[in-house]
Amino acid sequence: MKIGLVRHFKVIHKLDREWMTSDQFNAWVEAYNNAEIEQPYLDCDYSEWTVCLSSDLPRVVQTAETIYPGPIIATNRLREIEVQSIHPLGNLKLHYYMWLLMGRLAWYLSHRSQVERRSETLKRAGYIIDWIEEHYRDRNVLVVSHGAFMKVLTQVLHKRSYRGKGFVQPRNGAMYIFEK
Repeated sequence: MKIGLVRHFKVIHKLDREWMTSDQFNAWVEAYNNAEIEQPYLDCDYSEWTVCLSSDLPRVVQTAETIYPGPIIATNRLREIEVQSIHPLGNLKLHYYMWLLMGRLAWYLSHRSQVERRSETLKRAGYIIDWIEEHYRDRNVLVVSHGAFMKVLTQVLHKRSYRGKGFVQPRNGAMYIFEK
């Protein structure tokens, strides 16, 4: 059994400003989630995949429709780990990279603002792998999702004895294959 992980194509979303308040950052995240994607040149062969699962966010569904010729099973269980400012800081403006970094660090370090979100994310990743193993044991499954959530999926796959090359930051449109 093979599971191929693909991160959605690059998002076309320009920043209005690099320095922003917590409310402006949260609005930027929402706009990013609904932005269009670039249509890159494809250099992967997707013919060996018999099933395709996708996050239900538009950028991921569009990516899946571009790379996979058959029906796509879209689910909210493959959505990105939600990132938002960890708490409002009034009118204090930080660079958007700082907001992203603080949100991700809070998630990884189980900050009280993220404990429930972290637990829910780990459950979603386990559920997806359980579902794939139960329904598609003898098939090759393509999973199109998001960068941070793919990291969690990779951890779950490795814990379940899947072999595959990991990544620090998955590239948009690149495929990472895991086998058991």
